[in-house]
Amino acid sequence: MNESEFGNKIVHVLDHGLDNIEQNTLNRLQSARKTSLENYHVVETLATAGSSPSIRGIDSSYFNARNLISLIALLLVLAGVSYWQTLQNGDEYDEIDILLLADDLPINAYLDNELDVWLDS
Repeated sequence: MNESEFGNKIVHVLDHGLDNIEQNTLNRLQSARKTSLENYHVVETLATAGSSPSIRGIDSSYFNARNLISLIALLLVLAGVSYWQTLQNGDEYDEIDILLLADDLPINAYLDNELDVWLDS
């Protein structure tokens, strides 16, 4: 038995049961349904009363001043970390250059035209 056949059997049983329902029970069910729908509309109205969606359909409570300041602070911190890392890399290269140039090379090595080739290797 697949889902469609099972659904059809349930519909048949429910329809058959409606033929034998008492009028008192039917009135109570209709009253309960009406009350439930009224309560649903009241809750729906209260839920949407506090917020007014913007033109684009985006809730404007996300774009308040506190969140905007937090976002700007986060971006500044990220930019600062990125800048600090580039400075650290520059310092490492400077240290390598200083160590190469401060090495105990003979003066003739500095006067040699092939010093650049030696430094590159």
